[in-house]
Amino acid sequence: MNSSFKAGMAATLMATAVALSGCAPTSGQRTETFDFTGTRLDIVNYNANMPIDASEQADIAGVVVTVQTKTMGKNASTPDWSLEGTSLNLGTPCDGGMVGYCEGRYSVEVPLGTAVYVNGTPATMP
Repeated sequence: MNSSFKAGMAATLMATAVALSGCAPTSGQRTETFDFTGTRLDIVNYNANMPIDASEQADIAGVVVTVQTKTMGKNASTPDWSLEGTSLNLGTPCDGGMVGYCEGRYSVEVPLGTAVYVNGTPATMP
């Protein structure tokens, strides 16, 4: 590599480090409730790095989805999520920027007696 390229890369890395050093991690949470009357819910998770916790609840009539995020140098956004028939589609709550950090975790609550599958595999319910 030539020296001007190395200097440019070093400057870029230093600027990124300085920009992120003033940032503290930010946590957030969003919840959405979907009407649901089926006995099987198929969750389609488009981001394998975002785990899903599924549980049955006696006192709910629909599907309650909560996403918890932790970011630094990025912003969390409302995920592109939808319930179409028995398929719950979960998108990522992280913007697509190159610099920064964003992670998320989904919690899905379903009525008692509902079978839950995540990307075709039966979900482990507590």
